[in-house]
Amino acid sequence: MSHPIDDAEQLIANAEEEFPPPVRSRLIAKLRKGTHVDDAARELGLTPQRVFSAARILGQFGEQLDATLTAQRDPGIPHGTVTGFNKRCRCPQCRGAVNRRI
Repeated sequence: MSHPIDDAEQLIANAEEEFPPPVRSRLIAKLRKGTHVDDAARELGLTPQRVFSAARILGQFGEQLDATLTAQRDPGIPHGTVTGFNKRCRCPQCRGAVNRRI
């Protein structure tokens, strides 16, 4: 029988293996150069869903991703709204607006 702590450790280990630090660094670098997170993920052979899943599992990476997306967001978009998300903003506030709606 597996224990919750073992499951959590395995989940973290799997995320680390699938999305190692060099790949995370390259993703953040692409975002800082203005590449959209969906495009940057695909260029690295990942899906945007895997990026955000890894960000939830790997806390420090998640914080770095959110900070980068917030710093790079378009000031002309209404953030924290479904409209912002529909205009391709993936900052934490726009993602949160979609999650609240679901």
